[in-house]
Amino acid sequence: MPLELLRFEMLLPAFGLVVARVAGLVMAVPMLTSRQIPRIVKAWLVVTLGLLVFPVVAPELPRSLTLGQAAVGMVGEFIVGEVLGLGAGLVFLAAQVAGKVVSHQSGMALGQAYNPVMEAPSTVLDQVWFLGVLMFFLALRGHLAVVEVLLDSFKQVPPMMMVFDGALEEFVIGILRGAFDMALRMSGPVILALLLTSLIMGFLTKTMPQLNILSVGFSFKIATALFVLGMVVTFSDDLVADGMADGLDQVGLLFEHVSKTVIHGG
Repeated sequence: MPLELLRFEMLLPAFGLVVARVAGLVMAVPMLTSRQIPRIVKAWLVVTLGLLVFPVVAPELPRSLTLGQAAVGMVGEFIVGEVLGLGAGLVFLAAQVAGKVVSHQSGMALGQAYNPVMEAPSTVLDQVWFLGVLMFFLALRGHLAVVEVLLDSFKQVPPMMMVFDGALEEFVIGILRGAFDMALRMSGPVILALLLTSLIMGFLTKTMPQLNILSVGFSFKIATALFVLGMVVTFSDDLVADGMADGLDQVGLLFEHVSKTVIHGG
């Protein structure tokens, strides 16, 4: 019994590093950052995932660590998990940006309501796009790809070996650029349809001055936005797959750079 307790005490610092990296990933997932989810549930989710990951990555973990060294290293491991979560969440960020753009162009931004999941005001289009992307993400096994990248990260960037240099800034810029590009591709057809709708409303105003263009145009633009949005979301599987691959590829490139930096000593 004393030997088992001693072995547990020796593994505890290494397990803390694993839990910290998993916690960073979990806290970067949009659905799990909401205050509607109790903290105890989040804590148990992190610990459970850590217990599942720990036996797989045990060969990559440092053998002799004190609790003080592990506590300092957990800060860096949490940032590594946040980086991984940021890459995995590229498609969700793009969906939110696309929903905001289309909502403002169609006039639906006037009907914002507080979204407890995101803890921010959102419109119907925001939620439709976000849930549509989430559906494709799960259908394309994106969650399994994220777990695979998490396990590989322990081989590329062993615990307490993360190097913070210019590559991290380039990664963040690349993620934001990729999210904005994907948001434009998602909202582009709807924006074009709304532009044509505005042109049609302009012609109707000149040809039929007695028509109440404000009431008719407002409803017509919303109907057009919802119709085109339904078509875009239906055929967005390839776009979501490309966004997932882009985000996780950027994470892999960052970890590869860090791995080379560690091997060659900077």
